[in-house]
Amino acid sequence: MKYFRELAARLTFKRKLLAVVMILSIAPIPLFGLFSYYTVSGSVKEEVDRNHKMILNQIEQHVDAFLQSLGKSSLEIASNPTIEQSMRLGVSIDKYLVESLDMMDTLMKFRNLSDIAFDASIVYNQFGKVYSNRYGYIDLSAFPYREVVLNSPLKYNGFVVISPNTYPNQNEILIVRPIPATSSPGVGALFLHVNLDNLTAFLKQLNIGEKILFIFDESGNVIAGSNANEAEADLAGAVRLYDYWSQHSQSSDQIRFNDKDYELSAMRSSITNWTYVTMTPTTELNLKLDRIENATWGMVALLSGIWILLAYVGSNRLYDPIQRLLSVFSPQPAGRRSDAIQTLDQTMRQMMATNRQLQIRLGEQLPFWREGVFLRLLRGDMTDKEFRVHMEEHGFPLAGSWFYVCIVEVDRIDQFQMRYKEKDRSLIIYALGKMIEEIIIDHYSSVTVAPRSGQFAVMIGMDSLKDEADRKVRELCDEIRSKVKQYFQFTVSVSMSGAKKNYTGLVDGYEDAVTLMGYRMLLGPNVTIAQEDVVSSVKPSGRPLIESQKMIMHSIAQGDFAQAEDRLTELMRLVPASVPNKETALAVFAYLIGEIDRFIHELGYELDHFFEFDLYQSLYAFSSLEDVERWLRETVFATIRDKLETVQIGKQKRLVHQVVAYIHEHYDEDLSLQGVADHFQASTGQIGRALKSELDTNFSQYLIQYRLNKAKEWLLHTDIPIKEITERLRYTTVHNFTRMFTKTVGESPWQYRKKYRDIPGRDDSSAG
Repeated sequence: MKYFRELAARLTFKRKLLAVVMILSIAPIPLFGLFSYYTVSGSVKEEVDRNHKMILNQIEQHVDAFLQSLGKSSLEIASNPTIEQSMRLGVSIDKYLVESLDMMDTLMKFRNLSDIAFDASIVYNQFGKVYSNRYGYIDLSAFPYREVVLNSPLKYNGFVVISPNTYPNQNEILIVRPIPATSSPGVGALFLHVNLDNLTAFLKQLNIGEKILFIFDESGNVIAGSNANEAEADLAGAVRLYDYWSQHSQSSDQIRFNDKDYELSAMRSSITNWTYVTMTPTTELNLKLDRIENATWGMVALLSGIWILLAYVGSNRLYDPIQRLLSVFSPQPAGRRSDAIQTLDQTMRQMMATNRQLQIRLGEQLPFWREGVFLRLLRGDMTDKEFRVHMEEHGFPLAGSWFYVCIVEVDRIDQFQMRYKEKDRSLIIYALGKMIEEIIIDHYSSVTVAPRSGQFAVMIGMDSLKDEADRKVRELCDEIRSKVKQYFQFTVSVSMSGAKKNYTGLVDGYEDAVTLMGYRMLLGPNVTIAQEDVVSSVKPSGRPLIESQKMIMHSIAQGDFAQAEDRLTELMRLVPASVPNKETALAVFAYLIGEIDRFIHELGYELDHFFEFDLYQSLYAFSSLEDVERWLRETVFATIRDKLETVQIGKQKRLVHQVVAYIHEHYDEDLSLQGVADHFQASTGQIGRALKSELDTNFSQYLIQYRLNKAKEWLLHTDIPIKEITERLRYTTVHNFTRMFTKTVGESPWQYRKKYRDIPGRDDSSAG
């Protein structure tokens, strides 16, 4: 043995390959021939048993797949919202015509899409009715299988297979499942009627040769068969093949059937209590075994010669390509005695695994994930450190130390939606986004995302902030508006924030741009809006108008529609004094509808889920403010209130919206987490977990950030002294307020006001 180990160690891999191939190829051939000669006569039963087990496993897999396919179809039908709604309402042509037709259409779609033909019946227990595409809409008492309903064989979140002939006149397979699918039995039931011909046709597709197949139920009745004529099927039931098998072991056995000898094997299904029995004629097996025995020795000599030649030639010819492949894929060349095959296999497996990962990430996740990352960044749900990690890992095209945020929004969203259908609208939005990127990319690094329909947020990055940066960004905004007007059949307005430091500054930039876009209602369509435009062009009454709209949305978010209607009355009082014409007045309410759209979208729904008509089209059809007020009060607000009571909005998300709206309304009061929790009858832990989960922040951080945003707004747009701002925001001293403002914004309140408003000769930093 030691000698052979030393000899093997001296041999090269190529010679080892030749020796192993010749030994493994030639040695088994004569051994196999000798073994077959003495054992072939005794291996008939083992071969039959093995063959039968393979066939039975195949049959079990196919029949179980047949039943599981029907079970899947029943689950999809029972879980369908339209079917569940029909179960609650019942079938009524007079009262629920649309819902009833939707249910029938849904049922027909599932039947048409299924690979297995079936009829379907829906049992409405609470109404004592049954709808079936076979029987129509009938009373439960007239349903042929009412006994099944009364006996209630159903299981929670499962289906039951009822074999043919279990009930009188039942010549079909029944699949029964509760409706809804996850409900307890008794609410309703779904019946799938499957003709036995479907199962028989399904079995005939199996390749089982001359063998005969029977399927018995737990009572010994023949359900279906393959390669058996009608007389043999009747005989199988008469001689009780099922009882014969059940009294013996589950291994193969011999039986005389129809004046012939057969090898019989059976297997019980793991899903149902059905039993599969297969039989092979003994004469057929003996004939095959004789042929094998006669051919074995002839093949021994022929294969030995062929394999000797192939082993020699193949080992030489195969080794060189393997070596060349290894040198290409492996950075280090293999030595003469290295295991080249194993090394090549490991290298190829690593490459395939890496390639699969790249395909998944690049082909499926990256486009959507990247936009989600930037949206999270804009909304303040990601820290600067987290975003920089993503930047380094994925190479996002947004670099720089200073950033601008521009909002590009379609002016007349109602006309835009009317002019373009949904598919065309998607193409137009895609083309508009690409055009914006092409305009910006020639000058700065940028990323464009779509926070909502008809709106783009453009993030522009710069390495350093030069004197003319504001002017150049404004020129790009004007170019975007010009190109849109030139190439599209609509116009857009663009709002641009001031320059912000670092990636976290994008949050403030986005909020500033969104706020500035609100002034479009006063400045008109197709405009570029920057901070200086608002300071110089907007009337003093414009800000109360915008604040009134925000307060209306706060009331809606809290679910206080009485308060929302009162604030709508206040808005209607402000509009005539703040806008110059009807078009601008309607734009005020169009902006309010846009905020409603945003609120509904944040709840996880779309506008058309709440309204069956186009809100913008309806708005611009009114000719008086009284009509607009009545429409908003009696139609829009009422519909939102009703929908919020019926749609399934997560409790946590609803609580977050209510808490945020409450903070926005009472930020100038002494707020505490315990006080807010008491107001909403929730625990402090519940509110804390909800804010962390939905907004990735806590109560104190959100309150501080909102108050500081208010402070920035007052510093920019009003002459309120810093001492008064401190008192309004409930800070104890000006020093505390200044310290917190400087820590968060990066500069003192006085510096912030002077930088963005440049009011000469004014210094109230020490006021109070």
